[in-house]
Amino acid sequence: MIIKHLTLVALSLSLLSACALQAHESVAALLPNNSSEARAEIVAVVSNALAGKKVPIAQDVFQQSSRLLLTTPPVTSPKGVKVYRKEITPALVFELRKKADTCLLKRLDTGQEWPLKTRSCFKR
Repeated sequence: MIIKHLTLVALSLSLLSACALQAHESVAALLPNNSSEARAEIVAVVSNALAGKKVPIAQDVFQQSSRLLLTTPPVTSPKGVKVYRKEITPALVFELRKKADTCLLKRLDTGQEWPLKTRSCFKR
């Protein structure tokens, strides 16, 4: 009888700790349509993450996908032919995440996260 009670207590504690861990994990998120303020903030954060480099970002960023991939465009020759580099550099990937009530922008290759002022993101 005591063993049953101890087992039940141990199971309850492990379930509670698992729930507590999940509450602190972030999940992939999206932005609603017409979120121009959030987009402006994301453009600024990405620019700062890339040492001030200005990067064109679509108006509907994070509305269809929780990931933003940044690649180097191919060079175009004077005749209009696209010239691709011999060495392909991997894309930089930023992901929109939601952790409790906070929206985060995470750079996947470094693991850096930036909290956003916007609260309009929602779980994917």
